[in-house]
Amino acid sequence: MNTKRSRMSAEDRRTAILDVATDLLSTHPWEEVTVALLLDAAGISKGGFYHHFTSKDDVLGAVLLRLTDASNSAGQAVYERSEGGAAARFTAYLDGTTRWELEHADKIMGVIRIAMMAGNEAIFLKLEQEARRRATPLMRTLVEEGVREGVFDVIDAAMTVDLLQHAWRMRWVVFAQARQRCAAGDLAGGEAMLEQRLSLEERMTNRLLGCTETQVHMPGAKEFSEFLQPA
Repeated sequence: MNTKRSRMSAEDRRTAILDVATDLLSTHPWEEVTVALLLDAAGISKGGFYHHFTSKDDVLGAVLLRLTDASNSAGQAVYERSEGGAAARFTAYLDGTTRWELEHADKIMGVIRIAMMAGNEAIFLKLEQEARRRATPLMRTLVEEGVREGVFDVIDAAMTVDLLQHAWRMRWVVFAQARQRCAAGDLAGGEAMLEQRLSLEERMTNRLLGCTETQVHMPGAKEFSEFLQPA
């Protein structure tokens, strides 16, 4: 732990707290994380902590939103470099966000575990709504581009984006279950569960987007092979 107190700007203090909290999601059950542990790991005083956050759960909310923003930024970067029509750019966005999420899977799994604990439903519903709001502008742009090009046919872009975001975020609950099956020795069962989820998501995505000749593609199951390996 870093117990050295150093002079930091307000923004640097906030960043340091979020950095150590994000790392702790991968290594500690959140119920065992205390404000004192965050202070010690970040090298921050109690006053510095409470200048930015009211509690460790307030920190958790900020971590979740930062993960959301980073995932969306990764997808946007790939989308902006992609070539081809709207379906190809949409596929590139999905690939970019998924690759980023897989690189940070342990942190996302930590969030999922906390979200599924009894009593946490209300706070995570609020955070989920904010996360979806932040990701909506880019996704709406992607959908509207497809409509203009004639490859997507949606009844309402905003509703389509909302439904897609909900389904994609819920995939991590299924992925967690698939990983547990693999860890318990049922590798084939875990792989089958993940493959089925991705296949269903791809069909649902194309149905919601109104794709006909040109299809949007989800990342393949092979992209998740390392994620499924028992720890």
